[in-house]
Amino acid sequence: MRTRSIIITIVVALLLFSAASNAVCAKGQGSLIDELAEIDSFHPPKIGDPINMMYNEWHYFNVIDEEQGLSLMTTLKLSGDIYNSSNSLATIVLSYSTPDGEKFIGDIYPITPDQVEFSSETPDLRIYSSMVMLNEEGYHVYVESADSLTVFNAMFKPFTEPSPLFIAPFEPGRVVNWLVASPKMKVDGTLTTSKGTAQEKTYTLKNTRGYHDHNWGYWLWQDDIGWDWGQASESKNHLDGNDVGKYAFCFGNVTDNEHTKSRGAVLNIWKNKKIIARFEDEEIQIQHDYMTTIPQLSNNPFPMVTVLTADSGENSMSITFNTEYFTPIPIEVGPYKYLVIWELTGTYDVNGCIDGKTVSYTSKGFMEYVA
Repeated sequence: MRTRSIIITIVVALLLFSAASNAVCAKGQGSLIDELAEIDSFHPPKIGDPINMMYNEWHYFNVIDEEQGLSLMTTLKLSGDIYNSSNSLATIVLSYSTPDGEKFIGDIYPITPDQVEFSSETPDLRIYSSMVMLNEEGYHVYVESADSLTVFNAMFKPFTEPSPLFIAPFEPGRVVNWLVASPKMKVDGTLTTSKGTAQEKTYTLKNTRGYHDHNWGYWLWQDDIGWDWGQASESKNHLDGNDVGKYAFCFGNVTDNEHTKSRGAVLNIWKNKKIIARFEDEEIQIQHDYMTTIPQLSNNPFPMVTVLTADSGENSMSITFNTEYFTPIPIEVGPYKYLVIWELTGTYDVNGCIDGKTVSYTSKGFMEYVA
């Protein structure tokens, strides 16, 4: 289990998300791209709407390269009243792990028309020098840290159908929307670290497995909110490199802060390009075991083992996640009180039966635990 760099990560994350929290409170490839251009567009609120201060929206991408021992996630996020630079923030998160070490980068920018571009008609988003742009090949994702020492530049090529939109209202005026735009993607590109220094190193990604989802809605981090989320795709022949295999899954479960009740849950199973099974709400059970803390966040445990079981008619799934690496993103929600987004990486054991056929594989993947 990874324990390095945790103190640095916490300091950076506290600055990042505390500021964000305060601001919120003060079918062929062509047809698939066309569909994504519509459903993956941004959802900016109306100018002057009283709920603007609760607005949150972000693009999320991840990459896992088992051959190089590399995993990476990045988020480009808008929050608050995006029409008022003093009451809104644009946030860029880039977290990666390699055999050479791990790093968490969180950069905050004011939202101004000349430096932040978004639209309700396209998925494209630019935050200063970083961007997401959908073109005829896929998503071009370019993320550059504020100090220019770290650059992630990659093309994410989708080839599976997106999931139906998942909507989870949980209090009056509060709602979380979640779209899995592409659960299986091929990624080509580079991650460059310590750029321009004697320690510069570039990792090349070729046909690496990737994932993309899109989240938006209206809530405050101080609300009674939490969630589980997890995702992995099968590598071809399980262990032969990073080619994308047949199967992928993704689950989401919006909960209260203590994870004592679910406000809505979903598990989708893809085979090749299509969803072959979908489980919802009471059909899904999630159990967290071996809860663990770190000294800096002793009141916010996270699970070392998560077990999801799902049953619907003749279809059933059992998915076990074993945490291997963790990155905490603490959000200050009161005096000495935090909500923590635990970004977890580890191994999934996936077993089940769909339409009378066995599904079984082991794969590296990602999970979030928010509480």
